[in-house]
Amino acid sequence: MILVVNLGLKSVRCIAFTFDGEVLAHASQPIHTQVSNEFVEQDPVVWDQLMMRVVREAVDSLGSAAAGIEYLTVTTSASCLVALGANGQAVRNSILVSDTRSVEQAEILGALPAFAPVFESTWLKPSPDLMIPKMMWLAQNEPETVAATETFLGAGEYLVWRLTGERVIDPSSALKFHYMLDEGAYSEPLMSALDIDPGLFPEVLPMGSDLGPITTYQADLLGIPRTCKVILSTYDALAAVTGTGAFDVGDAVDVSGTVTSFRVVTDVAVHDPQGRIYVSPYSDGLQLVGGSNNLGGGMVEWLRQLFFADSPDPYHEIEVEGAGESPCPGGLIFLPYLLGERAPIWNPDCRGVFFGLNRAHRRPEMVRAVLESIGFSVRDIAEVLASFSVGIDSLTVSGGLARIEIANQIKSDILGLPVQRLSNFETTSIGAALIALSGAGVIENPRDGFDSFCDVDRVYEPDLINHEIYDEYFALYREVYESLVPAFAHRRSLLERLQPFGVEELVLTENL
Repeated sequence: MILVVNLGLKSVRCIAFTFDGEVLAHASQPIHTQVSNEFVEQDPVVWDQLMMRVVREAVDSLGSAAAGIEYLTVTTSASCLVALGANGQAVRNSILVSDTRSVEQAEILGALPAFAPVFESTWLKPSPDLMIPKMMWLAQNEPETVAATETFLGAGEYLVWRLTGERVIDPSSALKFHYMLDEGAYSEPLMSALDIDPGLFPEVLPMGSDLGPITTYQADLLGIPRTCKVILSTYDALAAVTGTGAFDVGDAVDVSGTVTSFRVVTDVAVHDPQGRIYVSPYSDGLQLVGGSNNLGGGMVEWLRQLFFADSPDPYHEIEVEGAGESPCPGGLIFLPYLLGERAPIWNPDCRGVFFGLNRAHRRPEMVRAVLESIGFSVRDIAEVLASFSVGIDSLTVSGGLARIEIANQIKSDILGLPVQRLSNFETTSIGAALIALSGAGVIENPRDGFDSFCDVDRVYEPDLINHEIYDEYFALYREVYESLVPAFAHRRSLLERLQPFGVEELVLTENL
């Protein structure tokens, strides 16, 4: 049996799988997030407490079968910076991936001569979602935090540390620190230019590495056998690619929890000088290309809070209202940039906009426009990939948003592709389990184990008439964004000058 701890942006889960993919136990807890215009933070101490709670709950529900737990692995959201002190405690809250406070630092990083060869190695442009700009912001604004930090980690590495005492990271997660995969090292000239001690980073180990048994203290606290080994997997977006069965060229994956992660398996060598997309190594010499937006399923949570707060069944109402409207009803479109945007536009200044709103529009039309905006944001990434001749044969969707039928159909219509939904929405946990079991030698490789973990539940075929309509409106969607870029920058300057940022606590539930 294997336990998978999955820390997302809204909740932490623990799932117990047999080696044949049967789910024996499942537990989850919501997480509180502190949000302002730019600042998005969570408390790592709370992560640890919630991880302990969900693991213990899952173990308790297993009863005597818990004695069969042989492995544990952790997968989390990427690029959530944790400053770990010498006492093993987090020095401050984690700065999350969607936090955009380090815009200025990202620009400074990109202008450094020492960064140019790093970019040519990683093809990652400097942006606030990545780790180095966050570290630079801390150095400038909270030097006492950096002085008290012994190691900078991501969320997954922090939880692995709590379980094992090991400060390690997989190569794909290390890429978020601008680790150069080809060289197998961080850039010494860049670290020197930034006055960053390379010793602040965790040790890089291959995915599937055996980190040894969980600490005796944690094992006894959780009721897990002391022989249970912790296996290193990777962050959620990449784990979910494996967990959706994307193994062949042309397989595309859309995993929509709070954010949407879109990746395509390809044999094309993609080097984007504009740094609009991520490129990660995959298996058998293939690559994963694509990116993540800042809000996918989180858009539906926003709809729920905005329009359906008093509804006993808000997601059903969103489904019904969204399905009852035609494409871009009355010429209405929505820009889904409530927290700025990552791939492919990388603009932390942009914000949400309803365009074409008129007096006849009601809540259902606005719901439809918001659901369509999620599909448009995915197509935005797909268009960049198409410019590099990256083909897509079909798209597999998973995550909480995949439960909403009309959202899947809209994506199929916008992309003009068949969209298949899997029977198990927990593809991130499935992928992490397959990676770990492969690393442990239980299965030969993740592909061999996939079919016993999951299968296709439904296929959505594109409505080609709607696809033609969406072709036209996607061009308008891009035009509206481009025309507003100067206005978004103007808004930011006004906020900085006239309205100091305050932090308010939002409770983001795990419903999606």
